[in-house]
Amino acid sequence: MRSDARCIATLLLALLSMVASGCQPYLMPSSAVDAYPKADQELDFLAEVEKMNAITNNDAVHAFLLLQDGADAQPDYAARRAEAIRRGWMDRGASTNANEAAHVGWMATAGCMVMQIKGGVSMHLFGPVPRYAVRELIFMEILPLRTENQVLSGSEFVDYLNRLDRISGHGRRASAASPLGTPAGESAASPGNEAAIQEGPLPEQGPLEVPAVPPDSSAAPGPASPPAAEPASKEPATPSPAPPAPQEPPAFGGAPR
Repeated sequence: MRSDARCIATLLLALLSMVASGCQPYLMPSSAVDAYPKADQELDFLAEVEKMNAITNNDAVHAFLLLQDGADAQPDYAARRAEAIRRGWMDRGASTNANEAAHVGWMATAGCMVMQIKGGVSMHLFGPVPRYAVRELIFMEILPLRTENQVLSGSEFVDYLNRLDRISGHGRRASAASPLGTPAGESAASPGNEAAIQEGPLPEQGPLEVPAVPPDSSAAPGPASPPAAEPASKEPATPSPAPPAPQEPPAFGGAPR
């Protein structure tokens, strides 16, 4: 009996340790904002973020401050976290670890609030809470398919910013944007914003594959030139044979005369 109880206790301890290890947050060695904290270093900041396996809390709040205000006046993550809580992006139970991987839930809430995305009936009733904000942004193809407690890689987060930024029509990160029609998470543009990224006018009629070439206005109109004559053949013509001479018919009743 005692051996059975010890086996059960050992299995329970092993199970608890497995559950505890699975709940550990994913930590990154550092954040990109530590090296590029200024607003005029935004491109360097985003290039560094793209290399990261996961976006950190510190980097995500810094990026949303740049997206909304164009600047980040907060000196460290503690101040950024307090500002994010004040704006409603994070709740008061948000992680205090700057280098912990940011959850998709609060980043979706921040994105909806910054871009003033109203959403459907659920968001109208309950506001941009993480669950409904994530669902709305997935439906709009702004976020890749994730749950609110999952994370984004650095490149996925930059793509997420691109899509949010294109909704506003700023297009500040167009160099990192992906072509239309590609799924979220692969650097694509969000649906409904094609006018903001139109590169030029389309022809009024005709297939899109045929380029509209304007006529050359510098050339003055003139009379139509006659068609060119076919060149004469250099080989001599072969004379046709002469027709045979007619023969006199034979005389009636005998030989010819």
